[in-house]
Amino acid sequence: MSTGSRSKDILSSDAPFDPYPTHRLKRVKEPTTRIADTIERIDQRDIAFARAARGDWGDRVREVFLGPNGGGMELNYPVCAAEYEMTLHVATVDDDAPAPVKAPIPDDPRVLTRHIKRLAYFLKADLVGISEIPSYAVYSHDMEGDPIEVPHKYAILMLIRKDSETTAASTGRDFISDSLSFSAYQRLALASQTMARYIRRLGYPAEAQHFSLYPKFYKILIPPLLLLAGLGEVGRSGIVINPYFGASYKVAAVLTDLPLVPDQPIDFGLQDFCEHCRICAEECPSKAISAGDKVVYNGYEVWKPDEERCARFFITNRRSGSACNMCVKVCPWTRPDSWNHNLVRWAAARSRLARRVAIWADSVRQDHRRAHEGDKWWFDLPPEGA
Repeated sequence: MSTGSRSKDILSSDAPFDPYPTHRLKRVKEPTTRIADTIERIDQRDIAFARAARGDWGDRVREVFLGPNGGGMELNYPVCAAEYEMTLHVATVDDDAPAPVKAPIPDDPRVLTRHIKRLAYFLKADLVGISEIPSYAVYSHDMEGDPIEVPHKYAILMLIRKDSETTAASTGRDFISDSLSFSAYQRLALASQTMARYIRRLGYPAEAQHFSLYPKFYKILIPPLLLLAGLGEVGRSGIVINPYFGASYKVAAVLTDLPLVPDQPIDFGLQDFCEHCRICAEECPSKAISAGDKVVYNGYEVWKPDEERCARFFITNRRSGSACNMCVKVCPWTRPDSWNHNLVRWAAARSRLARRVAIWADSVRQDHRRAHEGDKWWFDLPPEGA
């Protein structure tokens, strides 16, 4: 078989090629997080980090958040500082205009969707999903107060899993915590910028959205797009939990008008699971995660974390570490990609009894809440003056 025929087969067939069995997930018409009222668009100036930088939570939080010489708290720890600086370099790449003539590619959205997903995996994404972009998933104003509008129809979402061995070796609140995130952010910045530039060369508009405080902060809110793209459900921690990675991943998006087929939301039993599991609430060092019932917040029925408590601890945790990764580490769905954990995931997604057993077993064993100190490879280097 020629290379050309193989390429044609993978693009035209329905055979799954995702690295995880996403074709076996239960697909639903609407996300499992109930929308109880109108969802208002969010102003970037009202997010936690913007409020911290503004001083809404006191001078101490503002001082630590802005970091050494105003460079940002990411510079507090050398590994994270190196990752952050390289991510910023990628963010300074200017967007070029789409090619004036469209490339001679198929106009079948299904074929293009499979092509783009396979490209995402070629660029080393761990999972990919596609959603349309509702208005409520776009920030209303940027950090300068200017209105934000996104003209594109689709969002291509790429997930990269945080390093599992480092997560296991970490206490969840030590000096590697923020570095775990920026390792994924760094790779996502390159992957999303590469994909956007490729799509523009095909003659279609495309814009990368990846972590970078400046000069290119997200125009879109990632969580609602993850729900619509079938990449997770909202958990008790307030994080969108993925059925394979738990909370241990980061995301970038490419916004485009390339004709694509959106994915559907999923239901893997997380709402029932989190209703009875309070591990993240019990282990949260700032006590920011609710152990109670859901509430309606901006139209969503969710377990609402205390944003200020979370941000205060995350930003000022300088004696025991840098930032915090505790809710990610302890979530039962964050367990490593192994046959026994995958079996538990499979059962928990299908059986209420299996979910109860999984929660009980995790509460009793508690192994993954501890730091596997023998695997620790980094040095704890407290910032000067901490």
